[in-house]
Amino acid sequence: MLMNDKTLNNSLRRSLALMRFVLLAVALAIAARAAERSLSGSSRASTPQELAVTSNLTDQEVEPSFALTFTLSRPLSAAEGRLAVLIGQMDISNLLTPIDNSLTYLPRILPLPVGASAVKVFLVTPSNEWRELTQLTLRVKTTAPAEAGPRQPGDQTQPSAGAPAPTASARKYHFTPSLTLGMKSQMTERHFPESNRPQRSTFADLTLQASLKSEITNKWFGNQMQFDLAGSSFQKEALRFANLGENAPKIDLSSYLMQFQLKQVNEAKFQVGHTTFGNNRHLIKSFGSRGITFSMPLGKRSDLSLAALNGTSIVGWNNFFGLDRRKHQIVSATLGFELIDKRPGGLRLEASALSGSLQPIAGFNQGVINDAEQSKGASLRVLATDKAQRLKLDAGFTRSLFNNPADSLLNRNQPVVSVKETTRNAFYLDTSYALLQNLKLSENKTANLSLNYRLERVDPLFRGVGATTQADRFQNEIEMTGAIGEITATVSHQRFHDNLGNIPSLLETLSRRYAVVVSAPLASLWAAGTNGANGTGGANQSGWSRWLPRLGYNMNRIHQFGRAFPLNAGFSDPSQVPDQISTNHDFSSEWQFPKWRLTYRFNNSFQDNRQSGRVLADLLNRIHGITLGLNPHTAFDLNFDLNVENAKNVEKARVDRTLRAGLNTNWRLTPRMIINVTASNTLVGDLARVSRSRSTEFDLQWSYQFTRGETGWRKVNGQFFIRYADRYARARDFIFGFDNLTRLKTLNGGINFVFF
Repeated sequence: MLMNDKTLNNSLRRSLALMRFVLLAVALAIAARAAERSLSGSSRASTPQELAVTSNLTDQEVEPSFALTFTLSRPLSAAEGRLAVLIGQMDISNLLTPIDNSLTYLPRILPLPVGASAVKVFLVTPSNEWRELTQLTLRVKTTAPAEAGPRQPGDQTQPSAGAPAPTASARKYHFTPSLTLGMKSQMTERHFPESNRPQRSTFADLTLQASLKSEITNKWFGNQMQFDLAGSSFQKEALRFANLGENAPKIDLSSYLMQFQLKQVNEAKFQVGHTTFGNNRHLIKSFGSRGITFSMPLGKRSDLSLAALNGTSIVGWNNFFGLDRRKHQIVSATLGFELIDKRPGGLRLEASALSGSLQPIAGFNQGVINDAEQSKGASLRVLATDKAQRLKLDAGFTRSLFNNPADSLLNRNQPVVSVKETTRNAFYLDTSYALLQNLKLSENKTANLSLNYRLERVDPLFRGVGATTQADRFQNEIEMTGAIGEITATVSHQRFHDNLGNIPSLLETLSRRYAVVVSAPLASLWAAGTNGANGTGGANQSGWSRWLPRLGYNMNRIHQFGRAFPLNAGFSDPSQVPDQISTNHDFSSEWQFPKWRLTYRFNNSFQDNRQSGRVLADLLNRIHGITLGLNPHTAFDLNFDLNVENAKNVEKARVDRTLRAGLNTNWRLTPRMIINVTASNTLVGDLARVSRSRSTEFDLQWSYQFTRGETGWRKVNGQFFIRYADRYARARDFIFGFDNLTRLKTLNGGINFVFF
């Protein structure tokens, strides 16, 4: 009788769980169907929701310890491929930490390159096609030495963000370990059709991240060290799986840096491990890899820095110093001299030299280089500024000798024309002058106005192994930047052309770009003009001015066209010579209050083809977007997104419409317990009702954070989470009778422990 009662109770529990799941599924289906019917009279879907990526990067400079975050507009399915993120030449894809729909990069793995670097995010399909999703600019501050003194050549090489900086204390010793153990699992999944089966239906993987940091400082010596380990029980997630396959260690050295300073020898600095080197645009620019760098002042005016780095970024214990392969490394040196002793940076001259070679060896996070490369080069760089910092100049000249050695694996014993060594030049000039500098307009408002000019020329066939440079280009740009209080505006014009050798059989392309960027928080116009708390009318102005939005406007117009019809180049029709004008207008307005916020965005882009025979091949795209955020309680916030897009193809006389609605909710039940719900529904289709599709996504996650101990070795942090995800997509074409339906449901869980 007891066994029968237990069986009955278990049956009841399973029945109740099944009923809850069915009710949830029915509710989602009804909501999605209602949204679909509301648009069925005016739109038909043809493509799933476009993947978009946003980041926490802005135009402002960030510290070397800045953690990068990339947020996806929707979860990425395994069938779509994977994301790849490049910072300049450095691929950090395998070093990103996924959290919900976000990816985070901690600079302790590989340091952020100093200066301005391009950050590109790609979607890599299963067929290894790379599609660029977004391009951003990373600006990292150049940290000054701990003690005052002349500019150090070590400014070109920055330690890992996790490595502590020297302090002024006479004696200091720190030892900081860190260990993160995690478990991620997929308990169950359901898919339709069979071809939509994920690579692993169920799994339970263990992950590890460990870090060991130490610092020793006394009156004459300083040392900072950091070693980082990463591991996973799943073989394909091993750091060097792309190189070693099944032989890749599951726990491996991801990065390390050892830094030594000799204070009695003019603050000489010696670094071993993962570092970056170079500050010359065309010779070697923030090249990051494993190797050795050394820098020290030579008297009060001059300084010297040296580097020997592996040709590609590497991980693991093998090739510990990065110098095992002499034919796969870069050696460079920079000598700097301050011409004005009393004003460092007033007029500085830098001379650099480089000798490097690359073999067709795959990096741990890069594909194989198709061919061996060798280059030798030298450069001169001049930096100058006046006492008031109004005039700034940065100019450089580089001469590079490049060679492609013969490769029998590529030639395959076939007769080929030998590649000749080429010696080519490149130069640039960046200058700016502050026409107005902190001009006081009122008690709380100043005005600034600067004029910038940039010039760059790179000869045809110019190439080097230390910097990525587009050859055969001549470009100049003039820019005006101004600010009145918090209102800023930038206007620029850029001109570009190639085929600098004037080869008749090559098409010479020209580009003309105009850009306008304006940011205007309207409330600051009145808030800044008040007389403060004691002023008359200040309170009244703040009462209604707070309803004024922050406005933003961007305009970008690019005209790209061919100068003339190439001779003896296989061009048979004038329509093959491009002539296109692309115009993009982006407007935004934002209202922000303690309990709610509202943002409206409008984008209008027009591609006007003007080449002969293709004047109707024009594309017009308009997007309206609204974001509403509510925060009625400190423990609850709600965000709602609505986007409407119209895309018109003039040549095909087709108009596609897209409607996407998204909802995101965070409910903090307790200071440690959070429930997150994300849902979205996307409908896309053409007005002629030729095609139609719908995609629905739903995510529900419960997480709990816990802490044991206060400080030191007894401190343990952790997080436990359970996530349910449901993906539905259906695409139909009524002319060809195409109907594709996919469905995927997953239940995941995991736990992380952070020790020390």
